[in-house]
Amino acid sequence: MVVVVGSVNVDVAAQLDRWPAEGETLPARQGWLAPGGKGGNQAVAAARQGTAVRLVSAVGRDALAAVALSEVRAAGVDLHVRELPDAPTGMALIWIGAGGGNTIVVVRGANALVEGAQVRALPPPAPGDVVLISLEIPLAAAVAAAEWGKAAGAQVMVDPAPAPRELPAALWRADVLMPNRGEAEQLLGHAVAAGGEVDAARELTARGARLGIVKLGERGIAWSGPSGDGRLPALPVAVVDSTGAGDAFAGALAAHLADGREVGDALRRASQVAAVACMRPGAQTVPTWEEVRAHLTGESGGF
Repeated sequence: MVVVVGSVNVDVAAQLDRWPAEGETLPARQGWLAPGGKGGNQAVAAARQGTAVRLVSAVGRDALAAVALSEVRAAGVDLHVRELPDAPTGMALIWIGAGGGNTIVVVRGANALVEGAQVRALPPPAPGDVVLISLEIPLAAAVAAAEWGKAAGAQVMVDPAPAPRELPAALWRADVLMPNRGEAEQLLGHAVAAGGEVDAARELTARGARLGIVKLGERGIAWSGPSGDGRLPALPVAVVDSTGAGDAFAGALAAHLADGREVGDALRRASQVAAVACMRPGAQTVPTWEEVRAHLTGESGGF
């Protein structure tokens, strides 16, 4: 099982030919309203790999809550989501450029009120289960989730996004710590030079993580852990929308580790899931492993 502790949002997305200048009104090529949030994205990604998933989060008592939870419900995720009458459901405002890159502004809403008590009220995970934590929720709740998972012998994975000024010790000691390059620079307190990403992954492990991963977008990942270190290039795809690609990677990695796969195989599969997810618009249009395998063998008919 994978227990995801993180945010649930509604994404308001617009696909643009270029970024607007300050004060400019610019027509979008298209736009959409879709479920999002790092916790929701990761839960859907894990569930689509065929793994049992539980999600701990919060929404408002408003019309957006149904949209925010629509895909996690459809994916069969076990929901432990508080409904709060005095806070709105979280939102993300997303601009997507012509090349598939994005700029995102997050309104935390009810996500700012996720509590560690929600996690501690759950049955403890089994050894080998994965607790996947991201940081669009209060740090105190993230720390509580990490300590809860460690105490039960589960594997604790931390996606430190957005990166805090200082990462608490309980999160540094994660079994898997997986920032992107910018977040790694924030956590480590120095720039990560081009070509130095594996060194940065080693530094994550030196600071406490068992497996350190630096996500590099279209350049793949750099990693370091007990079995060694190295790079894994990204699967080349025609990118439509990279929103949520890191979450697709995190959720798929959690699922494959929870299913007992060896680290190298789990990293490869998660990277492939994230790449194929970029061929579809939206953060929760994550492929199943069967769809990824069909793409790799040329039997998918396109995405």
